[in-house]
Amino acid sequence: MSLTRVLRGVAYRLLRHPDSCLTMTARCMSGDGCGWELGATTDLDVGGVEILMHTAETGHAIFTRTLEDIACVALTRTQERADRVRSPWPEAVTRQREDDVEVEHTRAET
Repeated sequence: MSLTRVLRGVAYRLLRHPDSCLTMTARCMSGDGCGWELGATTDLDVGGVEILMHTAETGHAIFTRTLEDIACVALTRTQERADRVRSPWPEAVTRQREDDVEVEHTRAET
């Protein structure tokens, strides 16, 4: 799954990093202080089975699950990526912010 947004006229996509895999952890939320936890696993099916087994053994049916991966943001347009290589992005953002501050000061003075 990826998410696409347009910010300041530039389209970005949020993707899972290629070296990353989805990891699941879980914890029993029964009110009796059970304390059962599922350690991190990349096999979501096995994690689900472990939760079901805990329920079968104890009757506890409420859990928290955490799914985690490493994400990266990518520009969707090839030309935009090429422009960023030619003009370092942090410098461009700093210049844009300085310009915005000058505009705000001008508005405040008038």
